[in-house]
Amino acid sequence: MDRSQSHFPIQETYWGRLQQSHNLTGLSVDRLLHFDLGHFGDPPPSKVPTMNPFVRLGRFLRRLPSPPRTPNTSNFPVLDSATRVEEERMPAYDRGLYFPVKLGDIFHARYQVISKLGYGANSTVWFCRDLRQHRYIALKIFIGSPRENQEVRVLDHLSNIRSNHPGSSLVRKMVDKFELTGPRGVHQCIVYEPLLTSLLHFQATLDPKSLPEDLLKGALQQLLLALDYLHSEAHVIHTDIQAKNIIISAKDDSIFREWDDSEAADPSPRKVNDDYTIYLSRAFRRKKGWSGFGMPLLSDFGEARIGEVHDGLVQPDIYRAPEVILGMSWTAKVDIWNVGVLVGYEPQLSPIYPLRRGLTKRLRSGTSLRITIYLMAGGPDGCHSDAQLLAEMIAMLGPPPAKFLRRSSLSQKYWDISGQWKASEVIPPISLEDSEEYLEGANKQMFMKFVRKMLRWDPDERESARELLTDPWLDNQ
Repeated sequence: MDRSQSHFPIQETYWGRLQQSHNLTGLSVDRLLHFDLGHFGDPPPSKVPTMNPFVRLGRFLRRLPSPPRTPNTSNFPVLDSATRVEEERMPAYDRGLYFPVKLGDIFHARYQVISKLGYGANSTVWFCRDLRQHRYIALKIFIGSPRENQEVRVLDHLSNIRSNHPGSSLVRKMVDKFELTGPRGVHQCIVYEPLLTSLLHFQATLDPKSLPEDLLKGALQQLLLALDYLHSEAHVIHTDIQAKNIIISAKDDSIFREWDDSEAADPSPRKVNDDYTIYLSRAFRRKKGWSGFGMPLLSDFGEARIGEVHDGLVQPDIYRAPEVILGMSWTAKVDIWNVGVLVGYEPQLSPIYPLRRGLTKRLRSGTSLRITIYLMAGGPDGCHSDAQLLAEMIAMLGPPPAKFLRRSSLSQKYWDISGQWKASEVIPPISLEDSEEYLEGANKQMFMKFVRKMLRWDPDERESARELLTDPWLDNQ
């Protein structure tokens, strides 16, 4: 049978039900890949009726900018100035590199800051009103830097691609960009549609704190569609696929009005030092029974690369593909390796090659499936050495093929001329196929085969995102 014509699985998940509501059930992968998700909604009327003058006046008034609001500047909790919070806890934190944002500020003559959404080593993210378009947006403000911002460059590239590929709608896009001049230079700014929460944080709201198997499969299907678009049409390699970079959208945007009202009624805690204020991020809190979740979108392109073949170090260490560790040129297949690690660590969202001890994970379905993963100790900072990572890969996957090792002179540091491991790190006594330590249940073998299609030493032997969409494990009810 032609694999491209096999039926694409639709799971009973938030995302699966959304697909069903748009008549995507039963589509083959080939047809699904040619279905335009951008065409959702009612068709345009064949005849435009005469517009009531009062309706026309109302639409005109809605086009006028909203007046800015005065933020609540009283009764907010004040944090101890000696306690490090938020971005201050980043290893290389320098206050002067961050743009000094205050709630109520208006940027680019249209975006008024309501509250803080998050932070990182290179940026802060803010929840804002768009005073011109009468909508909510997320504003990412990067630290000051004279260099061109890689994420802005990649998002510019994606903005210029016209595509009907359904995966295009599963990638977070930029809706505007501008620059701010701060005390220490220029800050690049990106405007996005607001999203709800990451897959990593979403699972923490569940009880038990693990993803049901059908929800995991639905998220993986959307992720693979996004990657097929990036790899086959956009020619972009993400290089940083983690659960924290898969963000769930909202199909019920009333949640954003609630966020706005919450800040007005209960102002964010903050720390004030002289003329500089650091706010605590306002996290998404899922109400019991609320079901306004949309699709999961692949986000955060700060480490992405444009083009087919690259060199150099990418990926966090525990997600790093073997060809990257050994200094070889790499391609989009490093993203496939990332997905393999992601699959291995769902639903508890702890990577397949991480830190300290044995861990039992459960896939919740009709039959309880258990994965126990041996976790090796990293270095003093919790990081792995290259030798540790390679030793764990040997344990999981078996020894690498000789033809793969011949591609890199660095291989001689870890293997002898006959391909035997010679590094001092001990190969741990673990295996993906260890039946007692990994899975129990009817679909164990299907799951293992799915993982092994991605976790291969030789990147040429890893399946593409499109090929993985046809895997029987994803279609297994």
